[in-house]
Amino acid sequence: MSIEMITLLLFGGLMALLILGIPVAFALGGITVLLTYLMEGPTSLFIVATTTYKQITDPNLITIPLFLLMGNFLLHSGISDRMFKSLGYWLSGIRGGLAVVSIGVCVALAMCGGFGPGILTMGLIAVPAMLKQSYDKSLALGSVMAGGVLGEIIPPSIIMIIFAYIARISIGKLFLAGVVPGLLTAFLYLFYVMVRCHIQPELAPPLKDRVTWALRLSSLKDILLPALLIVLVLGSIFLGIATPTEAAGVGATGAFLICIFLKKLSWKVMWESCRQTMSITGMVFWILIGATLFSVFYTSQGAQSLVTELISDLGINRWIVLGAMQLILLILGMFMDDYAVVTVCAPIFVPIAIVLGFDPIWYSILFILNMQVAYLTPPFGWALIMMKGVAPANISTRHIWQSVPPFVIMQLAVLVLVMIFPQLALWLPERMM
Repeated sequence: MSIEMITLLLFGGLMALLILGIPVAFALGGITVLLTYLMEGPTSLFIVATTTYKQITDPNLITIPLFLLMGNFLLHSGISDRMFKSLGYWLSGIRGGLAVVSIGVCVALAMCGGFGPGILTMGLIAVPAMLKQSYDKSLALGSVMAGGVLGEIIPPSIIMIIFAYIARISIGKLFLAGVVPGLLTAFLYLFYVMVRCHIQPELAPPLKDRVTWALRLSSLKDILLPALLIVLVLGSIFLGIATPTEAAGVGATGAFLICIFLKKLSWKVMWESCRQTMSITGMVFWILIGATLFSVFYTSQGAQSLVTELISDLGINRWIVLGAMQLILLILGMFMDDYAVVTVCAPIFVPIAIVLGFDPIWYSILFILNMQVAYLTPPFGWALIMMKGVAPANISTRHIWQSVPPFVIMQLAVLVLVMIFPQLALWLPERMM
């Protein structure tokens, strides 16, 4: 059977299964196992067992549960709640201060545990607090959701780890490459919130409660300990002192010790942190197993030569091809979760980018920036779904959808800037590694 027909069957079958609602891990694995059996016979199925064993015993993947455990300790112990209140005291004099604090805490949580904790925590704490202070609904909801999705691009991002594993690129370099685009996006959010609140002060009235300097100073401990943990974890990676796996272990241990120091450790915190870590890790590992089976089968059938010949024969300017790939990712991100898009598209798009002469680390950052946009774009955007689940009862889906356009525009602006100026992503990896 020709590689063209295999491509049609493989991707057509995969899309059909996803449309039917089959989880992405089982859709990837199922269509791959079926085609392997039909084309190569039952004796070829040993690859399923060997690939699965290799995946679940790969020591590099211990990074995922360790970073998740670090974030869950900080989330379930209530430390993130205290960070929000403490930063709120220090920024109480700034117009739109609660929205600024929400974005800041989301950045901190992104550096601790990735995407989920920021939206879940700030959705439960910051949104009601801002609405109580008569903040505009769109400003409150948009700042929390946009801040939360920074966990996609700011290390240690779980989707970065998965992407690096699937695309076979350095996790450390990808982490470093995401720092400047991630912080640039956060800066644009903060600038937008403060400027808009200055122009339209009715969107964010001043705080009603009086904040004293004694209260600010006493709250420092709730800010300094998580900040020191972030510096320790990311600094050890960036300075080459520790590998991402070792830094993840340090982070999980540090979060555990912070819980003890602040007297927040309990059996409930231990149980919830470990349970959620195992739940997410299990989901990720199943996806990686399915994605690896998919990639191994497709590559063995001649996918690389197909891609190379196709790009060579087209004779189109490489920037047009790059733009087309970005558009495809944006569209897919509106209807599929980021894990599905990464596992389906990364094995195909990264080789295309390399054939076109683009730096794989730079292209990977463009890919992940696209996934950040996907989290805020309806109808599937995960951030929208998660916010609906934790927002107050008087917040409708319409309110949530209406809050995202300004932040999506800023995300796309950063995406375009990184495309035009690749050193925004490449400068730090080249300098540090």
